[in-house]
Amino acid sequence: MILNKLGLRIKLILSIVSLILLQYNASYAGTIVIKPGQFDHFTLQIPDKILAGENFVMKVYVYDANNNLITNFSEYGKEFKVEVSGSSTVQPSVLGGASFSGGVANILISNKKAENITFSIRESGGTVPVISKDLAVLPNKLDHFVLQSKTAVNAGTIFDVRVIAKDMFDNTVSDLEIGRDIKITSTGTSSIKMVGGSTIDFKNGAGTASFVSEKTGDVAIELQEVLTGSTGKTQSIAINPALLSNFTIQAPKSITAGEPFDLLIAAYDPYGNIVKNYAAVGSGIKLSTTGSSKIEPSFITPSEFRNGQAVIKAVYEKAEDIQVLAKENNRDQEGRTDNIMVMNASPDHFVVITPDTALSGQKFKIKIEAYDRFNNIVSNFNLTGNDLGLITSGTGTITPARISPSDFINGVAVLNVLYDKAESFLISAKMFGEKTSGSITMKEQEIAREISKIEKKVKSQKTVDREVVPLKKVTGEKKKKAPKEAIHEVKTANTQQKTETQKEVTKAEKPLSMAKKESQEPLQVKKMPIEPQTKKQPAQELKTPPAAETPLKDIGKDELYQVSKVSIIEAKDKAMLVINILKPNGHLDYVDEIESKYGKEWLKLSLKPAVNKTEKSFKFSSAFIGEVRIEENQTAPNSLSLYIELLPSGVTYDVARVKNTLIVTIANP
Repeated sequence: MILNKLGLRIKLILSIVSLILLQYNASYAGTIVIKPGQFDHFTLQIPDKILAGENFVMKVYVYDANNNLITNFSEYGKEFKVEVSGSSTVQPSVLGGASFSGGVANILISNKKAENITFSIRESGGTVPVISKDLAVLPNKLDHFVLQSKTAVNAGTIFDVRVIAKDMFDNTVSDLEIGRDIKITSTGTSSIKMVGGSTIDFKNGAGTASFVSEKTGDVAIELQEVLTGSTGKTQSIAINPALLSNFTIQAPKSITAGEPFDLLIAAYDPYGNIVKNYAAVGSGIKLSTTGSSKIEPSFITPSEFRNGQAVIKAVYEKAEDIQVLAKENNRDQEGRTDNIMVMNASPDHFVVITPDTALSGQKFKIKIEAYDRFNNIVSNFNLTGNDLGLITSGTGTITPARISPSDFINGVAVLNVLYDKAESFLISAKMFGEKTSGSITMKEQEIAREISKIEKKVKSQKTVDREVVPLKKVTGEKKKKAPKEAIHEVKTANTQQKTETQKEVTKAEKPLSMAKKESQEPLQVKKMPIEPQTKKQPAQELKTPPAAETPLKDIGKDELYQVSKVSIIEAKDKAMLVINILKPNGHLDYVDEIESKYGKEWLKLSLKPAVNKTEKSFKFSSAFIGEVRIEENQTAPNSLSLYIELLPSGVTYDVARVKNTLIVTIANP
């Protein structure tokens, strides 16, 4: 087209020269002005490079059919519409004759999006463009990166992050130089490692980087190009624990047999992260031990876990060194504690081992073994036990009758004893009192010695076997009070009885065995377990002599037990309330409990069947017992309630029955 225009101009110049020559040779004909012809077409002047976000000018030239620039296009009065596709804006959008100056019109185009667009001009009312041109809007320079990743991944699992280079208008920048000098960092409570090298291979403005994290928490990955300073950052990525790998179990270094202890169990993945969702994904834990006994509980459900941890109360009853094992139900994941020393519980009962035969008055060896209630040998009895009393079932006396805890080595005492009667008998051992503060247990032999002092004063001496039935003991705070050694008696007692009783108390005490048996069998010394110390019983449990008896029915007046006398003996650290009863044919049920009444604390004794044949109220000058009330039970016919006021707080008591007498022994712990 340009060559054609040049040819036309040369022809025009030659014609003008010919005319001048003719004019020179001929006569002068005047000047002729040749104007451009009618509008024929437009030509466009396009910038070399169009960048997104940068305005550019499109120049439009108007020509006639002979490619003459129509400099006077404003005279034609034509109007054209300018259109641009895509996201571009154009100004002006209408070209009139006045829009052209010297045959040229300037059109301003703006587009922030990198895309291909079409520029066209058409005559108003026309449908076919006069001119049309396809243009490419290129991305601007690199401004930042967009990093795309998952919102949550598991620890130890490789995950990809897609990195896209962007200009300031978020157009993808496909510069081949991008990614050659990349710096990657992270923020959050977790950390990451890049997998497969430290560079990213960008193609068409995008690349992929792989990472892995082994610590639970959250992490955000940040990328920076060192050359341009352009950066990008992922959203926060949650690093969840991996699958269950093992358990950790924490327990005390030493525990006591039969007493609950804390077990802290935590579920972990292979990277040391707590599996916080174990309650949802776990199947439960089986507990076992390396010891010879079972642990309770033996199974822990997943619902007992909170944030991957469970704290449970466990119990183990065997005194030995163990480890506690935890294993996932129906799976292989497991864990174990460090060594745990299981200590024996408090002394509970004793086993006395004796020879088959012995000679009266000559020493023979016996072995006493101390056990707790779980049948563990009490190896530290020399530190935790109290003195023991030896009790026999025969009529003779055993020497020594009292054994010190220091005689025990590793829970076993071996000692020489002698017995002064040739008869068949059994030997049992009983601890004088519990080691814990605020409790006391009086052995039957001591009670019997005290009772023997007043037996002569008991009326209606009938031949019956001695029965001593110790009942429950109440413990509480210690409260010291000066002991009194005076002997007090009820107001109704006469002077002669009081004097005789005082004389009996001042006599020297003489050992007395607890039980007597009529049979004179050949001497047979047996190995037998000894019953533990009497423990607390429910308040309403009936206490009866060992022999089975028939329930009471339609009791007559002559079958009622008669409370005939109430007296007190007090010496040093204890007091004994003596309740005399006349025993008919039948049996007496009695129950003891502590009750608050009349603003005081009372020891209540309920007797049935019984009737009161003495005063209803007694007051004593004692350090242990204040008032004693005897009341008929209105809800239970033929029954009495004896209320014994306990003066010191936290005293202990024992109740024993000897023949026709109930003995209540009260002492400070």
